[in-house]
Amino acid sequence: MLSDPRATMASVIIDLHAHTRASDGSCTPTQVVRRARSHGVDVLAITDHDTVAGLREAIAAGESLGVRVIPGIELSVKPPQGQLHIVAYLPTANPPAMLPTLSRLQTAREQRAQVMGAKLAALGVPIDMAAVRRTAAGSIGRPHLADALVAAGHASDRADAFARFLGDDGPAYVPHHMLDPKHALRLITDAGGLASLAHPGSLRMSLRQLESYAARLKHIGLWGIEVYRAEHTPDQRDGFKKIARRLRLVATGGSDFHGPGAGRHELGDTGTPLLPAEVADLIQQALGQGVASGS
Repeated sequence: MLSDPRATMASVIIDLHAHTRASDGSCTPTQVVRRARSHGVDVLAITDHDTVAGLREAIAAGESLGVRVIPGIELSVKPPQGQLHIVAYLPTANPPAMLPTLSRLQTAREQRAQVMGAKLAALGVPIDMAAVRRTAAGSIGRPHLADALVAAGHASDRADAFARFLGDDGPAYVPHHMLDPKHALRLITDAGGLASLAHPGSLRMSLRQLESYAARLKHIGLWGIEVYRAEHTPDQRDGFKKIARRLRLVATGGSDFHGPGAGRHELGDTGTPLLPAEVADLIQQALGQGVASGS
């Protein structure tokens, strides 16, 4: 059973990892902010995959609804093993230094989706690519193709679509174009942003290996690491927290919300205990002082 952040005694609830329809979430930016407000979230970072397309709408909704929205992004990065994502907190919703690279990433995502769509058609399970583009307001990903398979009656749900067609070993899979870690972290720091290692458990490393790798990432610009996530076991949370303390990284976190029916955690649910509210102030202070860009 998912925990309810409203059941805690925290005076301020923050969530620093959430997705909208601009990437692979099921809700518009306004709907995400509205849902955050209804779940007691005071500070919310919108971190869509490889796109900032939903940020302006989210910030406007936050101003209207009384939710402080931190502009962000989640970048897919080439991993040494497992999966590597970097969440960035940005000083603006439209960071000029990032836009050319983000445009190239969007083109690569579109091309990848086209090839996967062709593979699905060759397998006898065609999907409506025009509908996929309409659904993906910014960044096309495999979840959009999975939903199209479900809509066409070729799969029972997203999990089934991934299991039979779109998973890493599936017959329609196409490798994703990813930035190398140095490029990704330089992109973030050049934009004046703060880089945090997302869901560190997905790297499939021991704590000792993870600490060594995170130390190398810090050397090229890493600022934080996600410690507070609802799926972390107490041992994982404690281990990641020790890594953050030893490396002097900021312990961040979030729900990784993708939508009410996505099988993920609810907005504001960052595990027990919740993500400390002062982390939002640390982000604001660092961005305001230009720490991330080295000024």
